[in-house]
Amino acid sequence: MKNSIFEGSVSENNSSLKTEYKEFLTTAQAADYLGVSTSRLYNLVSNGKIPFYKFFDSNRYLVSELRELLLSQPKGVRNGDQIR
Repeated sequence: MKNSIFEGSVSENNSSLKTEYKEFLTTAQAADYLGVSTSRLYNLVSNGKIPFYKFFDSNRYLVSELRELLLSQPKGVRNGDQIR
């Protein structure tokens, strides 16, 4: 069952609730997930590099989109040249 959109999927396990994942992250959580500072995250958002959703007056970030962004970045490559 869904507890709320911000807590993700919740399942019952021995009559206690366990959160399996969080679907949306706060700015601080998203910055931590990406390994950047919150100010760097705000900069990336304002430049259109990171998608976000407004929830009242705060931003929320979809975990699947952040994961896709991380996985789409080339590794071991700088300016088209391989790093040795």
